Amino acid sequence: MSVTLPAGHVEAPATSLLEALARYAVGIRLEQVPQSVREQAKLCILDTIGCIVAGSGIEEAKILLEGERARDARPEASVIGANTKLSAEAATRVNGYMGDILELNDIIAGHASIGNVSAALALGQACKATGAELLEAVITGIEVTGRVYSAFYSSMKPYTETGMAVVGFPSTIGAAAAASRLLGLDRERTQHALEIAGALAGWCPAEVIFGQGGTIKPMLFGAWPGSVGIAAARYARDGLGGPPRLLESGIGYYVTVARHSDPGAVLDAQTWYLANPRRKVHACCGYLHSALDAVTAMRREGVRFEEAAAIEVRMPGHLVPAVSKSGPPQSANQARFHAEYCLALAASGAEVIAPEHSVSFSGFTERPEIASMMKKFRICAGPGLTHYYQCTVSLLDGAGAAVHRRDFAAPKGSPANPMNDEEVRDKFRRLAGARLPARGVDGYLKKFERLEQERGWEWLVASFD
Repeated sequence: MSVTLPAGHVEAPATSLLEALARYAVGIRLEQVPQSVREQAKLCILDTIGCIVAGSGIEEAKILLEGERARDARPEASVIGANTKLSAEAATRVNGYMGDILELNDIIAGHASIGNVSAALALGQACKATGAELLEAVITGIEVTGRVYSAFYSSMKPYTETGMAVVGFPSTIGAAAAASRLLGLDRERTQHALEIAGALAGWCPAEVIFGQGGTIKPMLFGAWPGSVGIAAARYARDGLGGPPRLLESGIGYYVTVARHSDPGAVLDAQTWYLANPRRKVHACCGYLHSALDAVTAMRREGVRFEEAAAIEVRMPGHLVPAVSKSGPPQSANQARFHAEYCLALAASGAEVIAPEHSVSFSGFTERPEIASMMKKFRICAGPGLTHYYQCTVSLLDGAGAAVHRRDFAAPKGSPANPMNDEEVRDKFRRLAGARLPARGVDGYLKKFERLEQERGWEWLVASFD
């Protein structure tokens, strides 16, 4: 998009990538955003709220809420589904945690929506933003996240080298951009907010996500990035600043997480990442969705996985250490990132990985057919496979020869096989419908369509109390 400047205004070239991002962020105007992008951003808000409502009943989320309530009960913003308000930062942490816990939130630019939407809802409520201002902030945050993320993702180093999951940092920068819009910061202070956000961003330890992470993992992708983004924007408003070359410095973020980076992706003002959304059907790690859909398609076609001597699943090599496990899952979080377990469920008849498959994982792993099927799967690197949407599934006989094979690269929810608008709404109905009467769901969705015209939108987050 083109940023409109005052007549006669000539602006010097940006001296850092974060300065360029700040200029881009303050230049976004809702009326200039393509209608298709605006609609996808609204669906990101709807989908995220549905994920938050679904996660609000999980015991760990209740523990977090009570802890946050004891420490910070300033009534700025709603905790969705809890009939309570906290400070904007605390509400963002609880909402972001609840929305991430079931691994159903979208994977646009990593996991952009969960942090950006949670932050925009909380701070927007605190600032009494209009519906249009909320939507503009969400678009800004997700698009900034996409630019930071896309500049390095294709060349990211393996988890075994960095020990970092890369999605937390870009989302923190994006959330700071969204918060800066809601606080009305100018270009210079928006830049400072992005700098501070990067400086304070968590390193998102891979062990927490893919290993034995306890119950803190849902804090990493959305809750912490969103709350840090708000804090960073408020610090910048007060006059603090940070490292302007944090992205491109020789000791900065990009050289830490990737072999190479592409500054052009950060500077690109034409691409809309929201125009090609990546959404989730399965309640598990996005790295598994391609293989899950391949296995499900083969089973529907009559392939009998129980007759195979072994089942080989090839995926990009950097994913294997993250999702391949040596034994059954030991926690609900690990179940959501456990390739052998999730694929055994799909091969044994599950049409979709649902929340109960992780919440009640021990009951499933005790089933003989699931336990036996898990032992058949071999997860290994596939030469030439680079994107997490790519995989090959092969059923092997006793001699190791492939009797069935499927190459796959278009899981449901990917740009090549997208969820349509009604499918996203149906997902919301499944996730949040139990908290609204039948007519209430339809009324909520009808009112939601007019979000840009809403001056007061507290109903958006308070309808589930």
